[in-house]
Amino acid sequence: MKEDKKQFKRYEKAVDERLSGRRLQHVHSVSEFAGTMARAYGVNEYDARVAGLLHDWDKLLKDDEFPARMAELGVEPPENVELMWPVIHSFTGAKAVEREFPELEPQIISAIWQHTLGDVEMSPLDMVIFIADMIEPKRKAYNRPYAKELRAQVGVMPLEEMYFEAYKETMISLATRKRFIHPMAFSIWNALVLKHNPEPGAGRQGDPNVVL
Repeated sequence: MKEDKKQFKRYEKAVDERLSGRRLQHVHSVSEFAGTMARAYGVNEYDARVAGLLHDWDKLLKDDEFPARMAELGVEPPENVELMWPVIHSFTGAKAVEREFPELEPQIISAIWQHTLGDVEMSPLDMVIFIADMIEPKRKAYNRPYAKELRAQVGVMPLEEMYFEAYKETMISLATRKRFIHPMAFSIWNALVLKHNPEPGAGRQGDPNVVL
């Protein structure tokens, strides 16, 4: 989208009224950091700032509010939806902001939709928002060594490689915290491994990438 300062102020006002506390601080930080990443990778900076600002539109909804919200917005519940409440806000949020702000272009809606579960094929803007959400510097829960390392690599590491590393850390985090990992996430991860290494068994002897 073409930069529109008046519209951006409108988005900021809407978010400031909808969110609060650390969540509000987080979305503003994601917006700023996504803008930084966008400049580094030749992505539309305004799109990145808008998507970052709006990405957690439905984050403060409670788990028991999501079934009605999905029905209202026409979001089809994924398999095992009752184990996926932490990521459902990305799907309902994308649909909600599309309805709330019909001028938003599809690439912004896509980046909001993809920011939790991700996908194998991601646009540069999708990847920027996915990564910025994880490693923005004010998100204390993610101020870990890998986040600092990835922040230092912005503009140095190729964007697709950075997305691959971010997805890896997501999978590690879920496993470490003994959280449910949706089969879709496993499928995405395996496809990303094959995409980055087309011969997964071709590592050094005794260190294959496929474990049977």
